[in-house]
This record gives sequence, C-alpha cells and structure tokens, in this order.
Amino acid sequence: MDNLIYAELAMLVFSTAGFVYGAGKYLKPRKPLYASMIVLGVGCIMLGRAYSVLRLITGLQVAGVFSLGILGTVGAFLFFFSSNFGQIDSLVDGGGKEFVKYRVIAITGVLITAALYVFILLSPAEIWEKVTDGCAALIIASASYFHVKHILIPDIDYGVVRCQRMFNVMALCYGILSMLEFIAFAYMNETMLLIVSAFECLISGLIVPVMDRGVRRWSR
Repeated sequence: MDNLIYAELAMLVFSTAGFVYGAGKYLKPRKPLYASMIVLGVGCIMLGRAYSVLRLITGLQVAGVFSLGILGTVGAFLFFFSSNFGQIDSLVDGGGKEFVKYRVIAITGVLITAALYVFILLSPAEIWEKVTDGCAALIIASASYFHVKHILIPDIDYGVVRCQRMFNVMALCYGILSMLEFIAFAYMNETMLLIVSAFECLISGLIVPVMDRGVRRWSR
C-alpha cells in the first residue's frame, strides 16, 4: 500500500481542522457537554491518524500489523455514543409504546455494522485483526443504534433532535466508512482504501461544523 501515507495524512489534516474549529468554540467552561463530546470524538480521530502517520513516516507499517491508531476510531464512537445516550435520548424517548417502532428500526444500524463485519470474518486477515476489528465494530454498532434512532424519531420542543439530524447522518456514514476501511485493510485492497479515505476526510472535517450549526439553531 504505497499511497497509504497520503491517505492517512489527508485524514489527519481534515480531522485536525475539524477538531481545532470545535475546540475553539466548545472546549471551554459553560459550553454544552453534548457538543464538547462530539468535538472530543473528532479529536480522537485526529490522534489516531497522527499515530498512523508517525508510524508510516518512521518506516513502520499500519497494514497487516496491530496499530494503536484503531483506538482513535474506538474513542470517536465512544464519544458519539455518549453524546446521544442518556440525557439527549431520554428527552425524545420517554419509554412509551409509541416509540417502540423507532427503537426497532434503530437496530438496522447494528445490523449494518454486523453485516460488514462478516466480510472481515471471511477475509484472510489474521485472527488478532478480526478480534480487534470486532471490538471496534461493537462500539460503532452501539453508536449507530442511536444515530439511526435520532435520525428518525419525532422531535420535541426546541428542536433538539431535528437540529442534529445531519450530524447523526454524518456520524452514521462515518461508522459505515470505518467498517469499510477495516475491510479494505483485511483484504489489503489499496484502491478501496483510498476511495473510503476520501469520504472519511470530508466527514471528519465537516462533522463538527455541521454539529455547531445544529447547536446554534436550537439555542436561538
């Protein structure tokens, strides 16, 4: 994978831009915790990509070996999961029967992640890679459940969910792209990896501004 360093460097640049933009706005006292967690999630993406770039610059590999860079993806989706779970979700889903269908439909986020993981299980990758990707897939699936749910569930007063639907769409797409990236590594498919990386660049750079726009809309 001769062009891998360029893909990782591009993703580092875009995620750094997104994190710096968000840090300047939300990593301050008395700012919404929801927004801060999303910014920190993008910060995890940035750190994971920085680690991968440093490995490649120093002549080490990130394909076919265990790399701590995957923890950047895990950390990002832990923050995305935390931002939706709990207070935000309880605002829109009081546990009533009228919301059952949205809880059921939200399982599609988990199923999509699981279906993509099957390709990794069937790949020629080493067992440690399948286990590592499986742990990451579990976190992505958990976050994806709430992304799908909050894309579809009816809104409440002040537009908390409506204003963040696009963030949830982008985070869901980033989860799918992350799984596709794992698949590309599992099959050592450089072309697929470069295509996936291009879309990951766009989302990692835009997800915080999109979230920020939503926060400003519901704060009016």
